[in-house]
Amino acid sequence: MITLRYFFLHILLIIIYCKTANSVCAQSLQGQRQTDSLLQSLTKAKEDTNKIKTLYRLARAYLVNDSGTAFNYANKCFSLSKKINWKKGVGLSYYAKALVLKQISNYSASIQYATIAYNIFKSINSTKDVGSALINIGNCYEGTGFYIKAIENHLAALKLFESINDTYNIGVCYMDIGVNYYYLTQYDKAIDYYKKSLAIKDEGDKFGIGSCLDNIAIVYLDEGKYDSANIYDLKAIPYFIESNNLPGLGRIYGNRGDILMKLNKADSAYAFYKRSLLINTKLNITDGISTDYGDIGELYLDLAKDTSAKYTISSFMKMNKKALLDSSQYYLLKALKPDKEEGDMQVLMNHYMLLSEIEERLGNYKSALQYHKNYVLDKDSIFNDENKKKLAAMEIERLTEVKDQQIQLLNQQKALETSEVKRQTLIRNIIIASVFVAAILTFLFIFLYNRKRKTAFDKQMKEVEMKALRSQMNPHFIFNSLHSINKYVIENDKENASAYLSKFANLMRLILENSREQEVPLEKDLHALELYMQLEALRFKNKFAYSIETDSAIDKENTLIPPMLLQPFVENAIIHGVPNKENGLIKISVYKKEDMICCVVEDNGTGRENMVTFEQSENKTHKSLGMQIISERLNIINQIKKVKTAVNIFDLKDAENKSRGLRIELLLPFEPVF
Repeated sequence: MITLRYFFLHILLIIIYCKTANSVCAQSLQGQRQTDSLLQSLTKAKEDTNKIKTLYRLARAYLVNDSGTAFNYANKCFSLSKKINWKKGVGLSYYAKALVLKQISNYSASIQYATIAYNIFKSINSTKDVGSALINIGNCYEGTGFYIKAIENHLAALKLFESINDTYNIGVCYMDIGVNYYYLTQYDKAIDYYKKSLAIKDEGDKFGIGSCLDNIAIVYLDEGKYDSANIYDLKAIPYFIESNNLPGLGRIYGNRGDILMKLNKADSAYAFYKRSLLINTKLNITDGISTDYGDIGELYLDLAKDTSAKYTISSFMKMNKKALLDSSQYYLLKALKPDKEEGDMQVLMNHYMLLSEIEERLGNYKSALQYHKNYVLDKDSIFNDENKKKLAAMEIERLTEVKDQQIQLLNQQKALETSEVKRQTLIRNIIIASVFVAAILTFLFIFLYNRKRKTAFDKQMKEVEMKALRSQMNPHFIFNSLHSINKYVIENDKENASAYLSKFANLMRLILENSREQEVPLEKDLHALELYMQLEALRFKNKFAYSIETDSAIDKENTLIPPMLLQPFVENAIIHGVPNKENGLIKISVYKKEDMICCVVEDNGTGRENMVTFEQSENKTHKSLGMQIISERLNIINQIKKVKTAVNIFDLKDAENKSRGLRIELLLPFEPVF
C-alpha cells in the first residue's frame, strides 16, 4: 500500500516533470529559432565577411547536438575566408573545428587546429580570440590529464584577458584553472580560484554564479566537509533555476543527491536523483542519465548494506534486503546502456563493480564473477587509453613546437616578400611619375656612389686581411719555430723534429688557406688554433696545458666564423699569461649564446696587473697591432652582418682578491652554412 508520504513525493515529481517539460520545450524552441534565423540570413548573405561570421555562428550553434554539421559549416567558413582572403575568418574556421573536435573528445586534433587559430589571431593582434584559442588548448590538455599544461595555457589566456579588461573571460579562466587544481587534488587552490571567479561575476550571469557555487560544493564534498558542501549547494540551486539552464540544473540536482547521501538523508537524495534523471532524460544527456541511474542503484545498495538508523529513509524504501538489492540491480542495469553509448569506461567500470557486489550478496556467484571480469577488462582498457592519450598529447606538443617554428619562418618569408613587393611598386611609381632624364641621373648617381663606397670598403677589407695574415704569420713565432726545429736536428731528435716540422707545415698551410676566405668552418679554425698551441707547448717544454671545448649544440663542421680571431688572445695567454706559472692552463671554450657564438680564452696566469699585455711587446719598444687589427675586423663584421660583436676582458680573482688569471670573451654572430 502506498503511504501518504510516497503519494506526496510522486505528486512533487509530477509537478517538476511538467515544469521541466515546459522549460525544455521553451529552451529547444529558442535554440531552434536562433538556428533558423542564422540559416535564413545565410541564404541572403553576400560573399563577404558577414557571411563568414554567419557560417562560424552556425558551426557554434550545431556544436553540441550535431558535430558533423558543425564541422561542415566550419569548412565552408574556411573556404570562403580563403576565397576573399580574410585572415581572421580563416582563424575562426580553425577555431570552430577545434571546438568540434574537443566536443567529440579528439583532443590531439583539437590542439592542432586551435594552435593554428592561435597563430593566425596572434598575427593580426586579435587579443580576445588569442585568449579563446588558449582556453580551448588548455581544456584539451585537461581532457588528456595534463593538468599542469592546461593551467599554463589558462594562465596565459588570463593574462591576455586582463590586458583588455575582459571580465567575463577572466572569470572563465579562473574557473578553468580551479577545475584543473581540483583534478590535481589541490583543493585549497581550486576553491581560491573558484572564489576569484565568483567575486567578479556579474549579477546577471546566473549560470556563471551557480557554476562557481556548485564547483565549490563539489570540492567540499570530496574533502568530506559535507556541511560546507551543503551550504554552497543550496546557494547554487536558485541561480540555476533562474538562469533556466536545464543541463546545469540536472547536474546540480545530481550533486545535491550525492551531498544528501553523505548527510545520511537517503529519502531526500532519492528525490533529487529523480529530478536530475527527469531533466537528463528529456534533454537526452546520456552521461547524465547513466550517472543518475547509477546513483539511485548505489543508494539502494547502501540501504541493503545498512538498514539501521544511519539513514533517513522514506517508508516506500523500507524493504527487506532482497528487495533493496533487486531495486539496486534494476537501476544499475538501466545505467549500463547509456554507459556503453557514452563510452565512459570509468563510469561503466564502477557500475560493473557494483553489480558484481550485488550478485555476490544475492548468492549469484557466477554472475558476480562475470561482472568482476568486465570490471577488470574496463580497468585495463582505461589504463591503456590514458597512456595513449598522454602519449598523443606529448606528440602533439612536440609537433606544435615544430609547427610554431615553421609558421614563424613562413611569416618572416611572407614579410620579406611583402616588403619587396612594396619596394618594387614604389620604384615603379617613381619611375612613371618622374622625368626620364632625372631618373637616369639619379640612377647614375646612386650607382657611382655605391661603387665608390664598395671600392673603399673592399680596400679596407683587404688591408685588414693582410694585417691579419701578417699578425698570424708572426715573424717571432716563425723564427722560434724554425729555431726549435733546428735544435731538434742538432740534438739528432729526429722524431720530435719531424713531428714539429709536420705540425708547423700544416699550420702554415691552414693559415694561408684560411686567409683567402672571409669565413671558415669552426672546426677548421679550431684545428689551426690547436696546431699553434701544440707547437708553442713543445717550444715551452710543456710548461702549460690547454683544452678546447665546444658546446654540443654547435655543429662545428657547418658553423662559420672569421679565421684566426682567437689566435692573438691565445698568443697573449702563452707569452704573457702562463710562461712563469707552475701548472699553467689555457682553456678555450665555444658555446652558443642566444643568436651569437661566444668564444672564451681563459688562463690561470698573472692577469693584467702583473704582466705586459699583448698591446705592448716584451721589450716595450713597439706597439702590437693585434688588438687594433681585431677591432678593425670586428667593425667590418658589424657592417656586413648588421650585428654587434664584442670583446670583453675580465680579471679573475681568488678568495683573497688576488689575480688568478684572465678571461677574454669574444662574441661573434652565429652563422650556419645552410
